[in-house]
Amino acid sequence: MINQPFNEPDALLRMAICNGEARVMLMRTTQMAQKAGDLHNASDVAIAAMSRLMTGTAMLGVMMKEDTANTTVIVDGGGPGGRMTCVAHGGNVKISMINPKVELPALPDGRPDVSGLVGREGMLTVIRDYGVGEPYIGKTELVSGELGEDFAAYYTSSEQTPSIVSLGAIVHEGMVLSAGGVLVQAMPGCSRKTLEMLDMRAMLFSGISRDLFEDPLDDLADRWFRDMDMVKLDRQPLQYRCDCSRQKALRMLKSIGREQLLEILQEDHGAEMTCHFCHTTHTFDENDLKALLASGMN
Repeated sequence: MINQPFNEPDALLRMAICNGEARVMLMRTTQMAQKAGDLHNASDVAIAAMSRLMTGTAMLGVMMKEDTANTTVIVDGGGPGGRMTCVAHGGNVKISMINPKVELPALPDGRPDVSGLVGREGMLTVIRDYGVGEPYIGKTELVSGELGEDFAAYYTSSEQTPSIVSLGAIVHEGMVLSAGGVLVQAMPGCSRKTLEMLDMRAMLFSGISRDLFEDPLDDLADRWFRDMDMVKLDRQPLQYRCDCSRQKALRMLKSIGREQLLEILQEDHGAEMTCHFCHTTHTFDENDLKALLASGMN
């Protein structure tokens, strides 16, 4: 029998510990994971994988303060689930997956086989787009396909920031009972003593999905960091939100070029564009395409 999970809105709790020598992001993303699973009609293991990627991407997204900035994380490990693409704009997150309906048996300990779905031979790519200039692109080889370890490897190798990342979710027959994660990062000038303390704390986070199932973020923070000069800085809401629109779809149509658009008009007499993140379909009839052609395309 499954107990009732702790009900708390999705959010990020941000903290400083060890007199500012390290920072912590503790996240609950249960509702985001549920919406992703529902939108993509995903299997339990796919929901677990998407949940971990959304939580990890949200951690990167909230670090970018510019209003026009967004972070995209692409994971392609060669597994049967196919490529996953996740985009975060502040606390708004969306995700797509090539084969979200793939089913895999659980591991012997009952955990979802996320690495089996994602694959272990491939890359984790992070694109930070600040809205001006060229975006920053960082790539690291997947370490395990479990995603928590892979994000930690990205922070260490691409951003030279020693980090502990734990991501998890409990999913039962399409229902997300808990999801979220924790990021602990050493700041520049962090002492060896603090680094050793952080390494010792890493084992506390191994059951994070169960802890999030049972307790609110504040209680977890108090339990895990209360003897480390912990200061709670702020709380930020998180949500699954797709920002696709008819206008954006129209701009994408325009970007394909005049010749191809003429071909679509002559052969199909219209066009449909379906968003990979929310499955909304934007429809354009003959008059729409003719108006687009008349608007001054080259």
